[in-house]
Amino acid sequence: MILYKPGAQFLYKGRTVSVDYVIIKRTGLWIRLAHSEEVCRPEDLTPIAPQGAGLAR
Repeated sequence: MILYKPGAQFLYKGRTVSVDYVIIKRTGLWIRLAHSEEVCRPEDLTPIAPQGAGLAR
């Protein structure tokens, strides 16, 4: 499961971006990007590393 928490890193339109916060509307889930006024859909973001990578087992 992909977590869209603040600070999470993703690829968006060929660049690395961070999540600022998540917006929940009737139209669905939207992601506000840090250091930008851009808002995008979760399906437009590609995770950089698998979630949970680097966690102790």
